[in-house]
Amino acid sequence: MTIATEQMTVEAFRRFAELPENEGKLLELINGNIEEKEVGSTFPSSIAATLIFLFGLYLRGKGLGTLTATDGSYDLDEVNSPMPDVAFISFARMPEMPRRAAQGAPDLAVEIKSPTDRVRNMRKKAELYLSHGTRIVWLVFPETRTVEVYDAAADVAIFGGRQELNGGDVLPGLVIKVDEIFEGI
Repeated sequence: MTIATEQMTVEAFRRFAELPENEGKLLELINGNIEEKEVGSTFPSSIAATLIFLFGLYLRGKGLGTLTATDGSYDLDEVNSPMPDVAFISFARMPEMPRRAAQGAPDLAVEIKSPTDRVRNMRKKAELYLSHGTRIVWLVFPETRTVEVYDAAADVAIFGGRQELNGGDVLPGLVIKVDEIFEGI
């Protein structure tokens, strides 16, 4: 949901987000517009937790990079600071995670559809990530139990059921069956 109509820079957005009335809100800046992410939606948070667990198992002991969750933001440029539901950033690109927003795009970004999200806006956000250097984007749709996978070559594939998602060259050897993502929900 858009909460401000005037175009903002990331710098102005940071000041706005730190106002007392915005405490506890998940805010992101997309093309200069402030968007509020839904808080407390059970399905998306359960799916994010499952993905973090599965990615964490894969990453354990490999020293490849780190994961961020819903409140981790990435300053892509002067007017974009999205907060992917789950993201991976390699240590090769960012050896140390900053205390505030990461400067640049994650290597892999996951957006999980909440009841208030529009599919069209999610797909635009996937394109935004890719245009700023993200190599793989997963859009997860709980209602249909499917995942759209976008890659840097502008390819899009839709996976469901027992089909396997992989980490490509970002997370080589990572394999997750789509059904695993939706277990228990």
